[in-house]
Amino acid sequence: TSDYNGNTPDRAKGLKPVYAEGTDNTGVGVFMEKNGNQITLKCLLPIFKRQQYKIRVPDNFSVKLDNECGNSGNIQISNLKNELEVKNCQGVKLINVSGPVVLSTIAGDVDVVFTELSKERPISLASISGEIDITLPAKSAIDLEMETMTGAVYSDFEFPAGNQKMKQVGGGKIKTQLNGGGVGFKITNISGNIYLRKS
Repeated sequence: TSDYNGNTPDRAKGLKPVYAEGTDNTGVGVFMEKNGNQITLKCLLPIFKRQQYKIRVPDNFSVKLDNECGNSGNIQISNLKNELEVKNCQGVKLINVSGPVVLSTIAGDVDVVFTELSKERPISLASISGEIDITLPAKSAIDLEMETMTGAVYSDFEFPAGNQKMKQVGGGKIKTQLNGGGVGFKITNISGNIYLRKS
């Protein structure tokens, strides 16, 4: 669904909008293309005509979202049990996901709640400017790497001071294992804090 209303002028009756990036075949300023089991959606609207879209997909879909900075806004994705790749310029909120997840944003908070962790491929979460807040199941078995340049790391997971497997590399980079280790899990933040919580 969309809050797009078109607002076509009276003079344009019987004419279709023309966009540099393609043809609106959905009626909401979006080009849709299906190729096999892959569906591609592309927003055609110019920067000054921002819209909000709600897209529903089955929970086992793989989703790749590349939100260009010109039309960028906050992204929220919930209840997905498959691969998720997100590039954005503002905030990202993922609720009840299992991954694998690859996420990057420029200027916005990242909030992710994992219901479980996929063991298929590594997980990577990155932000340049904003807070990163991650919630994991308490028994998550991961090889964890966290890095922040100007922020701090906060967690309610146990990181014993005498743990020989925990290493600080450089200024704000920590490498360790949780629950014996497992899938790679990397969190990178340039100018914000990292919060790692147990669910």
